[in-house]
Amino acid sequence: MGRRADRLWLLFFVPGASLIAGHLVLTRLFGVVLTDGASAVIGLFGVGFLLLSLLTQLSLPRRRTRRDQGEKR
Repeated sequence: MGRRADRLWLLFFVPGASLIAGHLVLTRLFGVVLTDGASAVIGLFGVGFLLLSLLTQLSLPRRRTRRDQGEKR
């Protein structure tokens, strides 16, 4: 499960970080002026992907199978 969580983390972290870094590079370094709507959409998707990458690292309780329930009885 650890490898899967690491892959999911990368799947969401890389696009999120790229969107935010790309926005900063475009606006601060190159001086590109974006509309408020475009800037908000880029920020929303970037932060959303970063939050999803954090959620993939949470340890969720495992679902109990019938075998586990039978052993406990």
